[in-house]
Amino acid sequence: MEDEQAVSREELITLIMRQLSAYGYSDLSQEIAAHTKVPVAAVGSSRLEELVALGLRSEGPAAASDADMRSVSESGGIDVSREHHVLAQAPQYIVWYKTKHKGAATTAEFSRDGRYIATGSTDASLKLIEVDKVRSPAAGSARREDKPVIRTLYHHEAEITGLAFHPNGLVLASCSADHTIKLFDLSVAYGKHSFQSFRDNYAYRSIAFHPSGDYLVAGGDACEVRLYNVRTGRAYLLGAGDSPDLARHSDTITRVCYSANGSLIGSASRDGSIKIWYGVSGKCVRTISRAHGGKAVTGVVFSRNSKYILSTGLDSRVRMWEAASGKLVQTYEGAVLDTASVQAVYSHDEALVMAPDSKSSEVVSWDAVTGTLVARGADHKQRITWIAASPTTPALMTCSVDECVRFWCSDSM
Repeated sequence: MEDEQAVSREELITLIMRQLSAYGYSDLSQEIAAHTKVPVAAVGSSRLEELVALGLRSEGPAAASDADMRSVSESGGIDVSREHHVLAQAPQYIVWYKTKHKGAATTAEFSRDGRYIATGSTDASLKLIEVDKVRSPAAGSARREDKPVIRTLYHHEAEITGLAFHPNGLVLASCSADHTIKLFDLSVAYGKHSFQSFRDNYAYRSIAFHPSGDYLVAGGDACEVRLYNVRTGRAYLLGAGDSPDLARHSDTITRVCYSANGSLIGSASRDGSIKIWYGVSGKCVRTISRAHGGKAVTGVVFSRNSKYILSTGLDSRVRMWEAASGKLVQTYEGAVLDTASVQAVYSHDEALVMAPDSKSSEVVSWDAVTGTLVARGADHKQRITWIAASPTTPALMTCSVDECVRFWCSDSM
């Protein structure tokens, strides 16, 4: 990420259009192209955001802090300080679809538009499911050509530990205990092997794409968080310029995540801490030590407005923290959370926090604002290893040690 000393009119307008596309305003980007006669930017990028943050940082510490932490003061989304809160109601989930791997199902991920789901397993395979082909149980059996699993991918040699869709929805990234991250081109008909890969000396446990798709953050059995430039393949270590106690965790990194606009990165570790990093500079700006009483932290995810970060720990508690201050704002109790991969998630509207109870093999739901346990459901006969919430509808994907992945949806859909 090199500095630009000067840009032409066309270069600046292109940066603006690519930034708007990265924020989801492709139509506005096309309008600007039509009025300015500058060719439309086909691919979104957050390069302009990064340059502005770098420029503000050069003006002084106060400006830098405002630029990098602006995401935590955005309006909208979940807000625990709001008055007159109405307790959330959990949907009654029923199984709409089930398919099976040849080993325990370990992880699942929805694409950002909710159209696709990827699942992984200890059998080293990946399945790609098209949500539009999942039918309500009342609709009867689907025709063979309409089966939801549209692709099975093979190229790993060990358990799949994490998945991430590129923001364009055309690339799927997977990480594995085989020490590799692999990228699959989903636009290639019948393709089963990756077109790009990254390798390390340690197993990977978690990956996440930057909203622009240009970068991929990864964590695993090494104590450092890694950042990969997807275009060049170059790797960076977060916190490379920080003091040793800030620059790394002291044990396995269990989960990494980006904030919605890419300005922040979160990481969780078996060392019991959560770290928050600036997305542009890679500097560690906050460490929440002993976030779960010294127990391993197994999950971490930002709220959509980036105000909060949700953590899961082996103390059988889910906690929500204020990202800007590191202040604990809510605790969710009543589930047994004692497996290394357990992670709580927000529902599609962030009204609920949900996590799999390893003792009862069901999904527990809490009101996100008050922490009140409001429902138990989506019962399994064997332990749930993972849950993923649809970003667009009241739907869930669950993975289990029984080798099955299940798509759950509200019975009112």
